[in-house]
Amino acid sequence: MKLFISFYLLVLSTICGGSTPDIDQIRDNIINQFSQIEDYQVDIKISVKMTGFRMPKKKIKLYYKSPDKLKVKTKGFAILPKTGADGNPNEFLDMFTDITEIKLISHDNKSLYEITGNVNRDSLKIPISTEKDEIPNISMKVFVDADHWVMTKAAVYLESENIFTIETSYIEVSQIMVPEKTVFKIGIKGISRWSTQNPFDFGGPGSDRQDFENIAKNAGYDKDKDEFVGEMVMKFSKYKINKGLDDSLFEE
Repeated sequence: MKLFISFYLLVLSTICGGSTPDIDQIRDNIINQFSQIEDYQVDIKISVKMTGFRMPKKKIKLYYKSPDKLKVKTKGFAILPKTGADGNPNEFLDMFTDITEIKLISHDNKSLYEITGNVNRDSLKIPISTEKDEIPNISMKVFVDADHWVMTKAAVYLESENIFTIETSYIEVSQIMVPEKTVFKIGIKGISRWSTQNPFDFGGPGSDRQDFENIAKNAGYDKDKDEFVGEMVMKFSKYKINKGLDDSLFEE
């Protein structure tokens, strides 16, 4: 009998231990992984392609210090998405108003947690309907590496249409997982129906956060196609992690 009970408890603990974690457990694991970084500096090569617009490849140097200090150095104009630029996945998790599903999936021989939920529309710099009676449902899927606890992808949907994605691959530096390459993509159809918030949140040096409508027009927006498409690729190199960056570096 004792042997049976011991076996039963072992099976029960195995089943419970293999259950899908809730959003708080996932968040805690992600934050614990990211919190290993006290500060870092990194070189980033950026290339941007938007509807009717091309920006020459730019090199920038990004400095970060926990919990929220960020500094960017570059020559001339540079486009840099403010949301997620420091690699902190908590910014995306905070956008959820509620979680509708969490499931474990396999992709490219990796175990990922796919988190689906609804998004606070004011938390994303994406066009929002200007019609009071036309309030679109905005949802998001976030994919988290179940082994390394890093966010590999976030996809935002306007109703059922995917309008924005950010996808990141990682490398290990000083025993910490950090971004190696990040790709942002945006594709909005019927853009004439939406307000003119800037979807990329242009906040880099030389940017005055121009009105999105002016950016689209200057970029060669085609009224016949009535869409706006863009892609930004960021490649990271020469990391220096936890070297004790001085606070004065982040002063204006």
